[in-house]
Amino acid sequence: MKRLLKPILFLLAFVATIWGQGEEPSSQHPAQPSSQTATSDLATKENTPALPAASVGDSTLLKPIKTQKAVYPLEAIGQQLQGQVWVKLRISETGDVEDTEVISGDPILAKSAAEAFKHWKFEPYIRNGKAVKVAIKLPMDFAFSGQIKDRPESPTQAEPPRVQVSQGVIQGLKIHDVAPVYPEQARQGRVQGSVLLRAVIGRDGRIVELVPLSGPKQLIPAAVGAVQQWRYKPYVLQGEPIEVNTTIVVNFTLSPHY
Repeated sequence: MKRLLKPILFLLAFVATIWGQGEEPSSQHPAQPSSQTATSDLATKENTPALPAASVGDSTLLKPIKTQKAVYPLEAIGQQLQGQVWVKLRISETGDVEDTEVISGDPILAKSAAEAFKHWKFEPYIRNGKAVKVAIKLPMDFAFSGQIKDRPESPTQAEPPRVQVSQGVIQGLKIHDVAPVYPEQARQGRVQGSVLLRAVIGRDGRIVELVPLSGPKQLIPAAVGAVQQWRYKPYVLQGEPIEVNTTIVVNFTLSPHY
């Protein structure tokens, strides 16, 4: 490894919209380690089922009151792994996490994310005047601090209807960047080139779908692990954010002195 990468974990959101009923509803959220970067967002109405009519005093948000930082696994640091993990939490009437279930993500990162979520605690979720069990799905991003770049958001502008958006336009909307880590095996084999990805960017600016189209197979996992954590300003039409389709190219170039 040519240089030491410092990893960090951080929390993006602290309030989630969820659905609650007499049994077990569903929703989303994240965690943080000390020397890595993990990002996590709570669920919104877009990724939860429709709520039944709520009574006065019923909960509309699932609020964490205690969080636990996740530890960036040493094995992941050694392998320079970055990526996103989704975990489903089942939360009791008292707001304690009863169970966690990994939905997607690298197994090495997933174990750490799930373990951290077990120590979270939420305000009881009230439905029809009673505390009920709920479930929530939460994403957590793992990235090395030196690979992340953010920029302040500027006012959004109205854009054309939901269409294929060019790489140049979508690049200008990016506000959170995670650079890929060059795989050591590919570096030693002097593998370089471009990875082309097809992406769907949601109304919240998060990538909701990412499909590799072409590129050296040794470089694709590193490209996907970084790009799935990118964030964009919402693409707006007539004052409303919309989903867009685009393509993303990630270039891997070796230094001539390597």
